[in-house]
Amino acid sequence: MTKPASIPPQIDPAFLSGHHLFAGLTGKDLENLSLLFRVENYSKGDRIINEGERGGCLYLIYRGAVDILKQVGSRSKKVEEKIACLAAGDTFGEMELIDQEPRSATVVAHAGTIVLVLDNVDLYQLNHRDTRVMATLLLNLAKALSKRLRTTDQSLAVSLFSIRQQSRFRLFPKD
Repeated sequence: MTKPASIPPQIDPAFLSGHHLFAGLTGKDLENLSLLFRVENYSKGDRIINEGERGGCLYLIYRGAVDILKQVGSRSKKVEEKIACLAAGDTFGEMELIDQEPRSATVVAHAGTIVLVLDNVDLYQLNHRDTRVMATLLLNLAKALSKRLRTTDQSLAVSLFSIRQQSRFRLFPKD
């Protein structure tokens, strides 16, 4: 459940300046961007977003941590598997800003968590006001998603290798 935040509704541009998504932006750019964010506060166990829902927001964790859960299993029996834990300074919800598809995972507050939320409507209106800032944000977002994809590729390769090794030993046990 969203609760009023314990920090001022206006975001300090200095906080944004240290984040990779805002690299290359000026102090004035960050000041203008900070006005677009809203602040939301979640308690441990609160669902921030649900897999399969439509959303349209980018979340930046200001304080606390979240668990990223992905549904796995068959149609008759699905379970949520924790695939990541994100902490202060991390972002989530970026994918939907790019592809406008339903949420790919569920995000649950791991502890008391404060997030800064940027709605994609505000982001796209920014494109009409300042294409340079929008282009910089999108380039930084693409870099962040590429980094995550590389990490996921590495994890998948390690998992597949492990599965193949286990299968090989089961198929050809030593005497």
